[in-house]
Amino acid sequence: MKYFVLILMFIIFSSGSVFAQYEANVPEEMMNREYALKADSLGRKILTEKGSYSTGIELFMRSATIYKHLGGETDPDYTNAMALLAKCYMRNDQLQDAINVLCQLSDVYKKNGLVSEQYAIILDNLSLYYSMAGNPSKALEKSKEVLQISDQIELSKHDLMLILVHAAENHAVMNEYKKAVQIQLRALDLTHQLYGRGSEKYIDELKYLQQYYEGADEKIKAKRTAEAIEKLEKPGGGVRSADELKTVEDCIYHRGDAYWCADYYINHKLSADNALDAGKYAMAWCISTDELTLEIDECHAKYLEDAPTEITAYMCACLIIGQTYQVKKLTREMERLAMQWTVEHYRYNRDILVNKSSKLDELVEYLENNTLEEKMKEIFPDKEDEGSLSE
Repeated sequence: MKYFVLILMFIIFSSGSVFAQYEANVPEEMMNREYALKADSLGRKILTEKGSYSTGIELFMRSATIYKHLGGETDPDYTNAMALLAKCYMRNDQLQDAINVLCQLSDVYKKNGLVSEQYAIILDNLSLYYSMAGNPSKALEKSKEVLQISDQIELSKHDLMLILVHAAENHAVMNEYKKAVQIQLRALDLTHQLYGRGSEKYIDELKYLQQYYEGADEKIKAKRTAEAIEKLEKPGGGVRSADELKTVEDCIYHRGDAYWCADYYINHKLSADNALDAGKYAMAWCISTDELTLEIDECHAKYLEDAPTEITAYMCACLIIGQTYQVKKLTREMERLAMQWTVEHYRYNRDILVNKSSKLDELVEYLENNTLEEKMKEIFPDKEDEGSLSE
């Protein structure tokens, strides 16, 4: 409470008093890292919870000023605070201020030779803000800058995908459709790896590729892309052949496909189009990958041995949970959650199954009585030295 009052004090104290380059007039007694961290924390909470962005602007201006005073303009805390300040300006519909802050920040990186992942993201955001402000030529200029440095730094697949998507769009806006096609194909490959070909995200980006082909007057390719979209939009259209999963490298490349297939299987009737093939794909991925280690012990076997479709459901659930929490080996709590999803899948499909499972029928009764979670803890007790999902 003490810190919150002090933060509010220096917001009131320095309201409207802003030095050049978006620095704030911070009282001397507050010019320390403790107050900067508190301001940062409050500002981040505003961004997360979509609160008062004008207050967020005040907070990040002050934290940035303190960080720069203590560590200089290359202090990572300073550059992070400035990037978040720009985001607050953007969300507060002050696009020109957002652009000004990022221009100032990109100059810091360029002047000091700080070629990094954050620098690439700053340039990409600057490109996006220019686009939003109706300045497509500057947007494209910044996209070209970030693409020039992207090979020099290690970017996550997700960040690189977004950079490529924005660059392709900026080229298309400037009627440079052939270049847009080249870049969008790279973006699509990463989208495939991250989300799978059946995902909404992949299909959306494929639709942009179709537009770019049309703009480039490549009618045959545009028609083929439209046909691919139509196929993928059908139920189960993104299911692939499990034969392509033979090596660890194959599994890394097709991680997104495996996740999508597992999700499709676990959330659809077994009678749905390609549901069984989706399950086969997810199973093949679990068997071939080194990114997930599954153990079906006696407790699991007791309930799954006479239900092959639910062994698949369990492995699909484990795949989804493992990727969501980015773990190679599931905790006991995660295994219980996977088993709970399996019981729900069995109940959902029980009316079309020829061979029922008496053990799973027993667990369905607990599910319908809202006591399955407690039963899971009894059947699959905690292992030693394991935390919970909420920690």
